[in-house]
Amino acid sequence: MLGQAKTILGLDIGSHSIKGIVLEDTKSGLVLRTMGLVHLPPQAIMDGEVQEKEIVVSAIKNLIKSLKIKAKNVCTSISGYSVIIKKISLPRAPRAELAQNIEVEAEQFIPFDISEVNVDFMILGEDEGEDDQMEVILVAAKKDVIETYIDILVEAGLSPNIVDVDVFALENAFTHSYPDQQGTVGLIDIGANKMNINIIKEGMSLFTKDAAMGGARITQDIQDAFGDMDHDTAEGIKLGGVEAPEQSPVEEVVTRAVENWIAESQRALDFLESTYPGEKVAEVYLSGGSSRIHGLDKAFSKELGLPVYLLDPFRKIGIDQKQFDPAYVEYMAPQVAICVGLALRRGEEI
Repeated sequence: MLGQAKTILGLDIGSHSIKGIVLEDTKSGLVLRTMGLVHLPPQAIMDGEVQEKEIVVSAIKNLIKSLKIKAKNVCTSISGYSVIIKKISLPRAPRAELAQNIEVEAEQFIPFDISEVNVDFMILGEDEGEDDQMEVILVAAKKDVIETYIDILVEAGLSPNIVDVDVFALENAFTHSYPDQQGTVGLIDIGANKMNINIIKEGMSLFTKDAAMGGARITQDIQDAFGDMDHDTAEGIKLGGVEAPEQSPVEEVVTRAVENWIAESQRALDFLESTYPGEKVAEVYLSGGSSRIHGLDKAFSKELGLPVYLLDPFRKIGIDQKQFDPAYVEYMAPQVAICVGLALRRGEEI
């Protein structure tokens, strides 16, 4: 139960920023106690792998200090090329038996040496097409990447409890915030350098995909279009908070990126329908820092032909308006969805 669990810091270590959230379990339900972020320089983290370890450690320490975070237990997540997620069909077996044999079963599905990865799984249920088979989500993550993240957290003075995967943290945030949601839903998180897609039905994942595309490319292309423009100005133009010297180059850059995101999302929807005939996504929820691009939800809705919304991970979490400006929480909500999903985790150990 949440009331019996220890406080945990949800820490989303992205390539553009590190976000931290602490939730408190009260008699009236979960309440947001701490939220903030610190930016990272370009190249500190690339493709989900840490390139500048000392910089990341320093950034986490600065975030903890500035937010006066006392919680030491931390949950973080990884994504990118170091993580493989596959839905597979295996002969029916008790969970304990599968746990003993999962590495043998997984070896044929993983493009890494089995000794180089940590393997986990989730049994979804019986395979509808085969009576003696069951559907299983297989997750494999490279050990060296996990160890690097754990080392970073320890050096920052934290006690790592859980290393999750971005798409499942996002799913956790969604299912907590929208408990009555029915049907099949697409969750799309667009960060600085990655795009995570998770299609879920009744709280269970049907299909996941990571793509190396995000909002950082837009910022860089805006800088290139105007020659000597600095990063912060280009970022402001991208998000609509700063007026561009000339609008047409910006529109071209943003349109090109959005078209790529939508095309990638459409491919995911097409794959779902080909894998599960008759299965259709009813709604799509966008999150991540790049989801705040003005009009992005409308562009997705028009091209996909579906209702598209910005995901609000705080729908079922209390907000103290004396501590947090409601406008700030609303602004931050979509980009901290994964972080909220991490902060919702309790009491498990690596």
